[in-house]
Amino acid sequence: MSDLQARNDAFRAFLDTLNAAQRRAVEQTEGPVLVVAGPGTGKTHVLTARIGKILLDTDARSQNVLCLTFTDAGAHAMRQRLLERIGPEAHRVAISTFHSFCNRIIQEHLEYFGRGGMEPVTDLERISIVRQLLSKLPPEHLLREGKKDVYRYETELRDLFATMKKEGWSPGFVLRRTDEFLSGLPQNPDFIYQKNTRHGAKGSPKTALVQEVTEKLERLKAAADLYPKYLSAMTRAGRYEYEDMLLWVIAAFGKNEALLRVYQERYQYILVDEFQDTNGAQFQLLNLLLDFWDTPNIFIVGDDDQSIFEFQGARLENLRAFGEKYRQGLELVVLQENYRSAQDILDAAGLVIRNNTLRALHLFEDAGGKQLEAAKALQGMPQWTVYENRLHEVADVVLQIGALLQAGAEPDEIAVIYARHRQASRLMSLLEKKGIPYQTKRPVDILELPLIRQFRELLTYLHEESQAPFSGEHRLFRLLHAAFFNLRPLDLARIALSLRSEGEAANARRYATPGERMLHLQHWRAILADRNALTDAGIADPEPYLRLSGRLENWIAGVHNLPLPHLIEQLYSQSGLLQWTLGQSDKIWLLQVLHTFTGFVLTETERSAHHFKQVGDGLTHLLGQLDSMDDNRLPLPLRQAVEISTGVQLLTAHAAKGLEFEHVFVIDGVDDMWEKNAGGARGRFALPPTLTLSGEEDAGEARRRLFYVAMTRAKSHLYLSCARHSDDGKPLTHSRFLDETGLPPIEASLAPSLIAEAQTLLLLEPERPVVALPEPALLDAWLERYSLSISGLNRYLRCPLSFYYEDVLQVPGAVSEAAAFGIAMHGALQQFTLKMKADKKQQWPSAETLMRIFVHEMERQQGYFSAQNYAQRLALGKDYLRRIHVEQVPFWRRRAIVERRIDRVELEGAPLTGVIDKIEWLDNGSIRIVDYKTGAPDPKKTAPPDEQQTHGGEYWRQLAFYRILLERARLYPEPVGKTAVSWLEPDKRGAFPIQEV
Repeated sequence: MSDLQARNDAFRAFLDTLNAAQRRAVEQTEGPVLVVAGPGTGKTHVLTARIGKILLDTDARSQNVLCLTFTDAGAHAMRQRLLERIGPEAHRVAISTFHSFCNRIIQEHLEYFGRGGMEPVTDLERISIVRQLLSKLPPEHLLREGKKDVYRYETELRDLFATMKKEGWSPGFVLRRTDEFLSGLPQNPDFIYQKNTRHGAKGSPKTALVQEVTEKLERLKAAADLYPKYLSAMTRAGRYEYEDMLLWVIAAFGKNEALLRVYQERYQYILVDEFQDTNGAQFQLLNLLLDFWDTPNIFIVGDDDQSIFEFQGARLENLRAFGEKYRQGLELVVLQENYRSAQDILDAAGLVIRNNTLRALHLFEDAGGKQLEAAKALQGMPQWTVYENRLHEVADVVLQIGALLQAGAEPDEIAVIYARHRQASRLMSLLEKKGIPYQTKRPVDILELPLIRQFRELLTYLHEESQAPFSGEHRLFRLLHAAFFNLRPLDLARIALSLRSEGEAANARRYATPGERMLHLQHWRAILADRNALTDAGIADPEPYLRLSGRLENWIAGVHNLPLPHLIEQLYSQSGLLQWTLGQSDKIWLLQVLHTFTGFVLTETERSAHHFKQVGDGLTHLLGQLDSMDDNRLPLPLRQAVEISTGVQLLTAHAAKGLEFEHVFVIDGVDDMWEKNAGGARGRFALPPTLTLSGEEDAGEARRRLFYVAMTRAKSHLYLSCARHSDDGKPLTHSRFLDETGLPPIEASLAPSLIAEAQTLLLLEPERPVVALPEPALLDAWLERYSLSISGLNRYLRCPLSFYYEDVLQVPGAVSEAAAFGIAMHGALQQFTLKMKADKKQQWPSAETLMRIFVHEMERQQGYFSAQNYAQRLALGKDYLRRIHVEQVPFWRRRAIVERRIDRVELEGAPLTGVIDKIEWLDNGSIRIVDYKTGAPDPKKTAPPDEQQTHGGEYWRQLAFYRILLERARLYPEPVGKTAVSWLEPDKRGAFPIQEV
């Protein structure tokens, strides 16, 4: 028997295992077939079987079959399954995503597209292009009118343009459908009073609502009009988006019938997986391929109940249009035999999803029902447990997971599913502290990882030192603590104290010029190269420091002499980073982190090197890109090619789609999490239902579909849960989806010891690093000169280690942009008040004077800002101070002292020091302490001590400290009465509150 015959016989035996509905779908090889495949009903099984059946029974060759999937993972799984069934012939079948299919068409026929040299746009480039569009709009434009922030609608524009591409919407289409909705508002019952109210009589229009919606949709139309300019800007920049590939192919097929005919004739059999998730552009492409045939051989598989994307109305319209177009020969098959879950789980999930009205079964009269039936006799009654609060819930879930593992369950067969990633933070903490391994599908942003942060700090230091010697001095101490340098913290502490002593000695001398003083100051970079200085500092073995110094000098020189990728490679090998990584237990994961960062460096170098005038520009560009990504909260996702370990699976319902587990916990089943979209409609333009073909009910039904997906991941055990109260005791409302399961709620009764254990574990802090302290004599000398400030106290309460580095060793640190802005605002108000007190009539200076003072103060701080952020902060500060001058200055007390320093006040033997922003004398004969604060008003920071904040909020603590300081100093006869925080940035109402604390 030949290999081919053996494979054919094996395939026929496989076909015999199909159930009746599956076999009906597979054997209908000719004409249009629509398969509605519920969860666990074997759709991949059916797709591969149909491809094999086509090749077995027809004259078609493998190259004549096209299978389009929704994801790359889906395409890979499909091909692997097909290889198992039909052998090597599976490699010749075209299985790909829509995007990959279009890319192949473009590469095969570049002459039709003429887009050579274009590259995929980055997120940063997309933001830049949209901002350029917005900055060129006239002031009266609807996207600029009355908005001080030119980029107010940047996020909304990016989202709209992406939607227009995905759905294949032209600006004209958007305008027509929007006008259609607006013209129907007078007859729309949602905009007419249905009964008499104090706002309007029955039958009259809801004028305010009509106006609000009209304004929003006019703004949408103005935004859609910018779409052609966006496309032109992308073309000029030589950039494209992945959605463009579909649009280019659709346009090319429309203009060149010969090109379209090539693919219509090549693919005689087309299959589409996950049809419910196809968007408008993908549906257009599919129709073009099918239009050549009156009754095309098209096989569509999907489940509308598992569609977790928006615009379900539009998706169903695609399905309705497909059914209407091919109604004469359409074969409709509904797969209801489930091979995954126990019947009780299927029944509960079915009760939930039947509450949706936007379902495919409502479109076809002969579809019948879709009641899933378990093919296996599995036992597994789902349960719904109600807990007193969220701590009880997560504690019991972890307890149950531990019990399952002890009973022999595989960690990979246990999943905890939630609506949003933030719901899992406490769960992860408890699992870690209980020693239970877990995996989370949450994307990893490598820019947030300590290893990459340290490496970026090294790159930044080298860049700064290459531009101006010793300008990166403030970074070096912390940088040298990186594990890959393998230096002793005790040695670094000794060097820090030695440098501090040198600095104090230099301060005591007199110099003719600041430059002469700088010559006598020691620096970290210099002392690392000085054997004698290292020995004098108490370093027993200076060789590691001298070697590192030589490398630092080589790397600094390399900034201007080595191409950036070569410099990165040199840093990996010579810094000890690569050797350290290979010695870690999680070295595979860390290597993937480094590979991801290296890949980003290579990509940026390739894309931008032609703009560089000199070698060092590469590092300047890279650091600028990384800073811009930070500013715009853009991640650099980990490219993880290798799964590192097994564990309990923690994932969102979106990420769970397509997976299955023996035990599934669906947690935190409250309406805020499962029924409401995160962030609501922020960052999006309002879209009328005439455009999306979906009303407000679609959002609710989409969340129900998501819950249904979560439930149907379970094979034999499904645990649903919710809490009655939040952590702060506020009542929570359980999701209506739990009620719809028909399951009786079970009241949880947990042992107090279990809750106490969970609370204890959560309170346990991660193991703190052990730092060797300098000799006691050195600490005693430091303590003799030390006075406790409120900043030092706050640092100590927040992290004693931070206090040690910043207060004891006084390691140099850079001033943040926020702090520099605060310094400028404080300085401006101080000088403004002093000008008033210097005036004979004690008149407050004008707003223009305050602006000039502020500009001067900002110029003094300019070195701490990027150019863009400096301009933004300058404009913000001017706006805030101008408003404060109008709203508050006329009521300020003229008898006041600003920036009052108080030193060497003692409290129980501890010396205290501080600077009070303003001391005011009130009419009742008392004193009020006022502290200025930049940043958004935050009630938690001004709150007195409670169970959550045993030391009180940070600002409450600061004012209490100042009260003690002023009362102990006894500088004034008047008693200290009130203390207050004066906010220099507006609250949500636009006011600048003065909050008494």
